[in-house]
Amino acid sequence: MAVDYNREKQELTRRNFLSLGGYVLGGIASLGALGFVGRFFWPNVAYGPPSKFNIGKASNYPDGAKQNIADQKVSIIRHANKIGAISMVCQHLGCTVAASATGYDCPCHGSKYDDMGNVTHGPAQIALYWFDISLTPSGDLEVDKSKKLLPGSYYTVQG
Repeated sequence: MAVDYNREKQELTRRNFLSLGGYVLGGIASLGALGFVGRFFWPNVAYGPPSKFNIGKASNYPDGAKQNIADQKVSIIRHANKIGAISMVCQHLGCTVAASATGYDCPCHGSKYDDMGNVTHGPAQIALYWFDISLTPSGDLEVDKSKKLLPGSYYTVQG
């Protein structure tokens, strides 16, 4: 296909001007729409806290301790040489339970749990989750909330 370089320059008429303006506006609108559609290729993710977190040395938790880690919604309990990590999220509707003298109480709908996380009063039907605890190479304890265990699943402290 040959290009005719000798073609005369077209005069800019009103029709040509409006046609060119329409193409420019259409292009701008297309780019705007492409930007709007393109944002769906990257998810809007609300990143929460990581599933694993460090709780320090076992010596930080004396025998009989029940220490709440509010930002992780986990309660750390110790009985002799055993340490457990109990979820503080009510199994009824997901409210954060509060530690009490007898265990844990849900302020939203009145569910009550004993010190082991077992339901003592509904409407919750399921015990609080227990999470896996492991020892890091540095000697600290690490809770993994992605590994849910049966109630009473303690980590045994060595030494």
